[in-house]
Amino acid sequence: MSKDILKLSPAEAHLLRKNIRAMKLKTPKWFELLTNAELASACNTAKSHHTSKEVKRALGKLCGFAEEAILICRVEYRYSKRFHPLDYYSQQNFHAANQRLWKNAKSLAKTRSSWHLPRRFWRLFLSRCARHIADEWGYDEWIA
Repeated sequence: MSKDILKLSPAEAHLLRKNIRAMKLKTPKWFELLTNAELASACNTAKSHHTSKEVKRALGKLCGFAEEAILICRVEYRYSKRFHPLDYYSQQNFHAANQRLWKNAKSLAKTRSSWHLPRRFWRLFLSRCARHIADEWGYDEWIA
């Protein structure tokens, strides 16, 4: 993923999808129905005017080690209307997406850091904070 968390090519999306499958990260049921171009588009055309500074900052912190978790989260925010046309305003779906962000980022933090390094615990803390920030300030983007 490029430096800017909202820029992703289809080739990079393909590699991230391979990592997601290999690590068995949690995804929505419809995730595999999307093309690599749609995955990249979810990040590239994010509705950043609806995204609060707190959410952008939290995702930026996760970008260093949990690109796959961010991709899944962005895709859920972008395509929830298509796959849940009747209940995309649902708080339950919104919180489930944020829960997946936390679990996936937590899994990546544990996988990509040795258990004895302080960096691991910092990444676990960032994962939990990102979920709470998304829960508090992400709903405007979810329904946009």
